[in-house]
Amino acid sequence: MQYLGDNMWQDVVAIEGESFNCGYCNSLTAPSYGYVTSGYDRNELIVGARILICPNCKKPTFFDDNIQYPSANNIMGSIKFLPDDVQELYKEVCDSFSVHAYTGASILARKMIMNIAIEKEAAEDLNFAGYVEYLVENGVVPNSAEKWLNAVRKNGNEAAHKTRKSSKEETEKIINFLVILLRSVYEFEGEI
Repeated sequence: MQYLGDNMWQDVVAIEGESFNCGYCNSLTAPSYGYVTSGYDRNELIVGARILICPNCKKPTFFDDNIQYPSANNIMGSIKFLPDDVQELYKEVCDSFSVHAYTGASILARKMIMNIAIEKEAAEDLNFAGYVEYLVENGVVPNSAEKWLNAVRKNGNEAAHKTRKSSKEETEKIINFLVILLRSVYEFEGEI
């Protein structure tokens, strides 16, 4: 057993009346067992920190102050035909988002645009505006995507160089754009 503040972790106990959306497999689940801190009493609404095991995928989810790690809103969708390095960055962006690291996800999203341009044969020494220009001028993305690419740049720059943290809402919009971008650049092209 390990101490966590004033609470002591207990061995596996039966869990009743708890359900959550798993951040790994996205299923709505109701675990039978989990690890809880001393004082856990679901009937008295004293739940504290706990680790619940998804009966579907068998992976652990940590709860503290009713904040879930990884987040229930696992934003990562499956996209086919991604090159390995782009797939890994996309996973990093979504994993960062799922643990509420919105600033990190914003910076990684910006890096991802650069990696897409380089994978599509842009020079490796361009500035970000150069990568955006390359993607648009070479028809990798439509002209209408330039506004969004610049929004990713601006958000990533602020996340990296300013003290203001990225918000969940703005980061989620950027990730939704990345999904559209990745589908149009890789998935639709790969289907032909």
